[in-house]
Amino acid sequence: MTPAVASRRLSLVAGLLGAAAAPACSRREPPPPPPAATSAAPAEDPREGAPSPVVSRVERDGLSIAFELRPLAGAGDRPAARTGATAIFTITDAATGAPARDLGPLAWMSRRTGAPPDDAVCQEKIRSFMAGLIAVHPDVDMNAYLLWTQNQDNTLSVINPQLAFTRSKLRSIVTLAASSTSLALHPDGDRLYVTLQSGRGLAIVDTRRSLVAANVPVGAEPMRVAVAPDGRTVWVGNDGDGTVSVVDARAASVLKTLRAGPGHHEFAFSGGGRTAWITSRGARTVTAVDTGTLEPVAELEVGEGAAAVAASDAAGAVYVANEARGEVVIVDAERRAVAGRAAVKAGVSAVQFAPGGRFAFALNPAKGEVSILDASVGAVAHTLAGFASPDAITFTKTYAYVRNLGESRVSLVELPSLERPGKPAVVEVQVGQQAPRAAKGGGSAAPFAVVPEGNGAIIASPADKVLYYYVEGMMAPLGTLSNYGREPRAALIEDRSLKEVQPGVYATTVQLGDEGVHDVELLLRGRRVAACLEATVAPSAVPAEDRSPGLTVEPLFDAGVDLEVSKPATLRFRAKPKASAPPLEAKEMKVMIFRFPVGFRDTVLPRAEADGVFSVTFTPPEPGQYRLLLEAESRNAPLGALPSVDLHVGSPGAAPDAGDGQ
Repeated sequence: MTPAVASRRLSLVAGLLGAAAAPACSRREPPPPPPAATSAAPAEDPREGAPSPVVSRVERDGLSIAFELRPLAGAGDRPAARTGATAIFTITDAATGAPARDLGPLAWMSRRTGAPPDDAVCQEKIRSFMAGLIAVHPDVDMNAYLLWTQNQDNTLSVINPQLAFTRSKLRSIVTLAASSTSLALHPDGDRLYVTLQSGRGLAIVDTRRSLVAANVPVGAEPMRVAVAPDGRTVWVGNDGDGTVSVVDARAASVLKTLRAGPGHHEFAFSGGGRTAWITSRGARTVTAVDTGTLEPVAELEVGEGAAAVAASDAAGAVYVANEARGEVVIVDAERRAVAGRAAVKAGVSAVQFAPGGRFAFALNPAKGEVSILDASVGAVAHTLAGFASPDAITFTKTYAYVRNLGESRVSLVELPSLERPGKPAVVEVQVGQQAPRAAKGGGSAAPFAVVPEGNGAIIASPADKVLYYYVEGMMAPLGTLSNYGREPRAALIEDRSLKEVQPGVYATTVQLGDEGVHDVELLLRGRRVAACLEATVAPSAVPAEDRSPGLTVEPLFDAGVDLEVSKPATLRFRAKPKASAPPLEAKEMKVMIFRFPVGFRDTVLPRAEADGVFSVTFTPPEPGQYRLLLEAESRNAPLGALPSVDLHVGSPGAAPDAGDGQ
C-alpha cells in the first residue's frame, strides 16, 4: 500500500473517530447468566463443563458490547500465550437485547504496559493501527487479510497488502514441486489447493504456516481445481486423460476418479452444492454428479466445444458456454434437462453469474465482445463491444471487472445499469503499462482479488510484474504492490478478519502473543462507535525451557567466503535435535534465503545427507548481502527462533565457490 493509500485510510478513521463520542473503557466481570437466544455466543466451543471464560463488557451509544477469548478445542481451559484462540464480540441493543447486525467491526489487541488507556490514548492507538504503521503494531490483529499470488515459476507469493510506509510487504514465498496451473482456497481459509505441472499432481498448502502440507497424485495434466461449497471435497480436472479426481479436502486422498470426456474441464455447483456439473471441451455432453454419493446422475447433450460452465441457484439454471457453436446452453438444474440455447458468437470461452444470480456474463476474446444474458427470460439482454480480448471476470456488488488481455486496461460494467433501459454503463480504467498478453505465458483465469471491503480489487499484472490496488470511484489504481520480480498470474485473498458468525456475534481465530493483560481496541464502522475492552492471556502451560528451539544448527560452509552471482552453491549444515527427541527429517524444515534488507527472497526444502547433515542449493541472482534462516515448526523453531547466517555474494568471476566446504 502506498503512503497515499495509508493517508486515505488514516483520514477515514479520523473521521469515524471524530464523529463518535469518546470511547468507553470496559470493566471485567464474571460471565452473566446464559444469554437469550438472540445474543447467544457462537457454537465454536463444544466443551461441556469447561470453565466459562472471563468476559469484558461495556455499554456504548446504546450498544452492549462483550468480548471474550475462547481456547480452541484441545487447547486447555484458558487462552494461553502462544496458542490459538477464538476472539468473540457479542454486540446487542442495550435496551432490547436484540442483536446488532452488519457493524463492520475492526479490532486489535495490544499488551498493556501501564495504566488502562484513557479515551485519547485509545483513539490514538486505533488511528495508528488503521494507518498500518510498522512502528506501532498490535500484538493481535483481527482485521488481517493476505494476498496470495500464483507466479510464472514454481512459487506462490504471500503478501500483506495492509502494511504502509514499509519497504517490503512480502510475508513469505511458498516453493512448489513444479509450476502451477490453477488454485482454489478452502472456505475455511486454512488450505490452498494448487494443480501442478510435470506430473506432480495436487499440492495442498497450509496457509497458516505457508508451506506445502501434502502432494496428492491425481490424473494426467491436472488443470482446473475447485472446492465444493461445503468444503468437504476438491475437484481436479485432468486434461491429459479425460478424468476428474475427487479429493477428500481433509484426508488429502483421492476418493474417486470419474470419467468426464477428453479435453479441458470446468466445474460449477448447484442446489446448494449438492450437484457438481463437469464440462469437457472434447465431449458432446456435460455431466452432473451427486456430490454426496459421487455418482453421475445425468449426461446432457450440449455439443462438442463446451468451454465454461456457471450455476445460479437463484435462477435454478446452469449455463454452459459452447465456444465452437457460439451459444450458451441453458440447463434446468432441478430437472437436469436442457431448457434452451441462447445464440452468441463463436469464440465464447467464459461465463459467470453476477451477484444475485440473474445476469450472466459471457466473454468472447475472439470477437472482443461481452454478452450479458438475463436468466429471468433466458436470452441475451445486452451485447457490449470494444473490448480487447476479454478473458477474465470478477464481481463486486456494484461492478463487473473485465480484464482485457490485449490492452493494459480493465473495463468496469455497472451492475445496477443492467436493469435500466439503454446500454449498460462501462468505465475504463488504465491498469499498468503493458498488456497482460505481453507476459510470456499470457494471462490466467483469475487475475482479480476482490478486497474484503467489497469496493475494489487487487489486479495482477504479469507483464509489469506487480499488482495494482484499485478502489471504485477512482479513474486509476491507488497504488501498487511489488511481486519482487515474479510474474503474478493469478491472485486471491485469504481473509482473516472478523465475521458475523451469528446475528450480532462477530468472531475470528487469532494467534495470541505474550501472557498478561491486553487492551482490546474496537471500532464499529457501521455505527461510528469506538470502545476499549480488555482480555487476559494466561501463561503458557509449557515450561520456559521447553519453549526453546528443539534443535541446534551448525553451518558447515565458510560464511566468510563470497558466493558468486548465477553460480549454484551447495550450502550444508548439521541440525541436531534435543537428546531425547527423535531424529530430524528433512521434511520438518524449511530454509529461507533473502537479500538484506530487501529484495530477493526464496524458501526451499533441504535435502538430507548423512549423519544429521542437510543441504540446500542456492543460486544468487545478484550481488549483495543475504541471510539464511532455518525453521522447523514441529521442533518449536519457528522462523526467527534460530540464529541467521550471513552470506555475501560478489560479482561474476570475483570469488571461488565456497558452498562445498564442510
